[in-house]
Amino acid sequence: MRRGVAGLNEPLIGLRNGRPRLETPALILDADAFEANLQALTGMARTAGLGLRPHAKSHKCAEIARRQLDAGALGIACAKVGELLALFEAGINPLMLTAPVASRLKIDRLTEAAQRGAVLTVVVDRPDLIADYADSAREAGVSLDVLVECDVGQRRTGVATPEGVVALARQVADESSLRFVGVQGYAGFVQHIFDHEARRTENRLAMGRLLAIVEALDAAGLSPAIVTGGGTGSHLLDFEDKVLTEVQAGSYVFMDEDYRRVDLHGTGADVFGTALFLTVTVIAHNIRGEAIIDAGSKSFAVDGPAPRAYLDGREFGSIAFVGDEFGRLDTLPGKPVPSIGTRLECSVPHCDPTVNLHDFLHVVRADKLEDIWPIEARGLSD
Repeated sequence: MRRGVAGLNEPLIGLRNGRPRLETPALILDADAFEANLQALTGMARTAGLGLRPHAKSHKCAEIARRQLDAGALGIACAKVGELLALFEAGINPLMLTAPVASRLKIDRLTEAAQRGAVLTVVVDRPDLIADYADSAREAGVSLDVLVECDVGQRRTGVATPEGVVALARQVADESSLRFVGVQGYAGFVQHIFDHEARRTENRLAMGRLLAIVEALDAAGLSPAIVTGGGTGSHLLDFEDKVLTEVQAGSYVFMDEDYRRVDLHGTGADVFGTALFLTVTVIAHNIRGEAIIDAGSKSFAVDGPAPRAYLDGREFGSIAFVGDEFGRLDTLPGKPVPSIGTRLECSVPHCDPTVNLHDFLHVVRADKLEDIWPIEARGLSD
């Protein structure tokens, strides 16, 4: 039996009218919206002639990763070692670690997984990390594909200069247990710029920096087979500019209130539907005109706009957080205060950290609870 609220909801699987009967708080995935989002980005990438390597930092869920691979993804990107290993243990391959590490133990955990069949790509941004990966891979009797991390304006990790990237690429190529396969240049600072043209301008500056690095590698005889980066916010721009060979979008499968503010294609229209919701229950209205729900900052990530609350599929109000376990429903003008026991479905401020607060996704289609999927990498930020 599944733990927590998912165990209580397990008997509802397969039942029509199971969705409105869910015990709460329950994180739900609207299957129709999720599948449409998956098909939409896959089709755009195919038309553009670029690959997709979806980022699991958004969903942390093997079943979603499996469906992305089945749709044609080149592999799955992961932000942390623990996240990657959890997905590998659940049968996901190939996997890319998109952040450098500073722990030999983490490196050894990766090469041990490679011994057991994990097909891995890792990123490096300094000479000692290359040496550690090479030593660990050699001792484990495996080889690793390696990308050099490029700083294209994020000012977080990576090497900013073409000559610095070339030097690291050459060091990787000289190691018998490593294979230099390309570069990563993630412009995270671009993804949530609301205005399309402003985002285009910043993305082209970032990709111009990355293109200069690629050209320097070409001139050095170290042409990168993989140029990876991008995300949900820049996907169309990346498909147009074609500096990248593949895009690491993650949030597109879910969408959230923050991304709803981003004009993704310059039309003002939603490109992807909202697929991720939190079902909550009204538990009190002891103050006249107010309804209190059973979910607060332990159920929602709060680093984004207020969640929208829906009743019977119609927008009903928004949620203000009034504690770790509590929220307040602020109804739209003219809407009555719902009675105690009423279930509401709420969008989420920020999908990635919200998912990280939950063990399971309740997969719904119309009013039916189709399945409950484990979030295998939940909480694994090591």
